[in-house]
Amino acid sequence: MEHSPEQTSEPARAQPGAARSRRFGWLRKTLLVVLALGLVVPRSDDLHITPVELIAYERLFSLVEWEAANFPKKWIHRAASLMPGSKPSRDERLAIIDEYLEVTRRANKEERRIEGAAQLRSFRGSTSGAREGAASEVYLDELLARRRALQPEAEEAVEAEVSAALADFGLRSRIGLIWPPVDISFGEPPTLLVISPRDRIDMIGGVFLDPDIEPFERDDVEKRVLEDLDLIAYVDNLAGLATFPNMVNDLYTKRTVMRTAAHEWLHAYWFFEPFGRNYFASVEMTTLNETAATLAGNEIGDMVFERMGGDLSENARRYDAEHRVDPNFTGFMRETRIEAERLLSEGMVDEAEEYMRKRQWELRLRGYYIRKLNQAYFAFRGRYADSPESVSPVGEQMRELRSYTSDVGEFIHTISEVSSPSEFDALLDRLRSERGD
Repeated sequence: MEHSPEQTSEPARAQPGAARSRRFGWLRKTLLVVLALGLVVPRSDDLHITPVELIAYERLFSLVEWEAANFPKKWIHRAASLMPGSKPSRDERLAIIDEYLEVTRRANKEERRIEGAAQLRSFRGSTSGAREGAASEVYLDELLARRRALQPEAEEAVEAEVSAALADFGLRSRIGLIWPPVDISFGEPPTLLVISPRDRIDMIGGVFLDPDIEPFERDDVEKRVLEDLDLIAYVDNLAGLATFPNMVNDLYTKRTVMRTAAHEWLHAYWFFEPFGRNYFASVEMTTLNETAATLAGNEIGDMVFERMGGDLSENARRYDAEHRVDPNFTGFMRETRIEAERLLSEGMVDEAEEYMRKRQWELRLRGYYIRKLNQAYFAFRGRYADSPESVSPVGEQMRELRSYTSDVGEFIHTISEVSSPSEFDALLDRLRSERGD
């Protein structure tokens, strides 16, 4: 499945016709803001605050406020970059990405160290070390200032690299542009409070919470949802989010950053096709969309990473599908889900919940830390068919479909017209027949 076309050094938006497209940039961007806000969490017609949101009110994350802060900021920098003057070379852009990710990693590490030292001083009731703490805060401020200075150029450098790869795979629009444009914003995405009924594994809602919510706060919110609403909750992390610009977590490795940028762009791309427009039509269509975006996004991201000089063989297993990295873990998780669903289907809710708690502790004894296993955890993680938490056959089916296409671009185009699980099955059957399988 590896594909390594000739390296393209210029971003797709620098192709002929790019200037013409900027005239309609605001319209396109506004449309994408509207579409993107609904890509991850199920929509609701209720404009009033929900009981779940009321419980987590102090920790709610506002996408509207985030867009208001980040949407114009991106365009102010974009407008400034169009002014006459020297432009960084590709090598300089790649160096900016590396420096940005390194500075971000160091700043996060320093911030954690300062917080830990402050908590220790508070616990001891001592002021010793305060001078060192002040010096550390000065150093942290310097790191954060450098991060802010590098961020716009680092984002545009990633956008250029991903856009070049998409263009090589034939994903330009009819007028020769990448549509929708690749546009990312570095930062830590919000966490997601997932809601499921107690008597089945089913994601019936989700609420965005602050990215820095602590484990004890997560436990408190989950406990209150159970006590007040008799629903199961789980606060999970996100690597990215299909807003516009797309949120991409900058605390991950460069390879993961490229994968995430491609994954979130695919959600925006498919929104204009039957495949993405039917994302919320059923749980099965959500799983198809997420699995396809993961498969294609990983392939595109890996190719971009390799073009940038990355070594795909370095720490290769950490990036492989989890069922291949540790089949024992995958088997354990799928066995857990199947048994939990059996107990729930027989009305044995308390027994199912106790069973999941015991299995979580078994995992800890085996060296795997998962904060909590419950219905909401499996409901959200199971939407990704290639994950250990899923019992869906879609993961294998999607990889089979990819094997019938010449490259990832053809795969993306081929699945774009699928609007239902039955159409996906029919497409797979047709391709099998055409290839004599």
